[in-house]
Amino acid sequence: MKQTIKRPDGRTGGGTLRPLASELSCLQRPDGSAKLSSGPTQILAAVYGPAAPRLSGREVKDRAVVSVVFKHGSKSQGGSSSTKGNGNGNNNNTGAPPAYGATERELEAFIAESLVQCIDVKRYPRTVIEIVIQVIKADGSVVGTAINAAVLALLDASIHMTSLPIACTCLVGRGIENNKDIRLDPTAVEEGDEEFSTIVIVTNASKERSVIASINFGSYGLSSFLSAIEGSFRASKTMVAFFRLAVEQKVVRESKTLWSS
Repeated sequence: MKQTIKRPDGRTGGGTLRPLASELSCLQRPDGSAKLSSGPTQILAAVYGPAAPRLSGREVKDRAVVSVVFKHGSKSQGGSSSTKGNGNGNNNNTGAPPAYGATERELEAFIAESLVQCIDVKRYPRTVIEIVIQVIKADGSVVGTAINAAVLALLDASIHMTSLPIACTCLVGRGIENNKDIRLDPTAVEEGDEEFSTIVIVTNASKERSVIASINFGSYGLSSFLSAIEGSFRASKTMVAFFRLAVEQKVVRESKTLWSS
């Protein structure tokens, strides 16, 4: 008989996502903005541009340059050597390292590389598209939620996309043999468990069974990685439906404001 997985936040089953909530156009100055919550984890993303670069050296004549700024709000984030969260169950603490020992610069590079493959950069030559990501509350799955928040902000800014990237954070058992216990959208407590490794997988929701990028923290077997990819494909369907609902609600809200004025 298969044992039911009981998770720290009350969820049962490894394939269950936490409740999602979002707000588009929540900031006035950026060209697009979005606040995305996955359980207690809250991320704010803002998009500036496409605009002419302030420095001519950043200009590329045939495409836009995508720049990502990741702000975790940590007082001890620089040079942290922590490898797996804080593990103390503090859901509203942004003082934890950005992600499992990765620096903010490494996360910025991964997020930018994931997004640039889905933005029609040739449509905006000689410009810069800057994406600023701020972690408001961190309770696991920070990197995956940050990418999804950035995608919502890009949609809010009406940036032309060639495909729709969806990020999913997965926990897999360490070692080659342990490939059955896959947990999607983990909490900080789960990420702090040394028996698990973390994988952030970015899939292409516009193309069937397509992976754009991934970043991993810890060791695992090939079968675990393949199982995590399958879980990400399933989770992406939920996220696409949520994205559609968020955009539709924004359009309805703006149309009511337009007609009422």
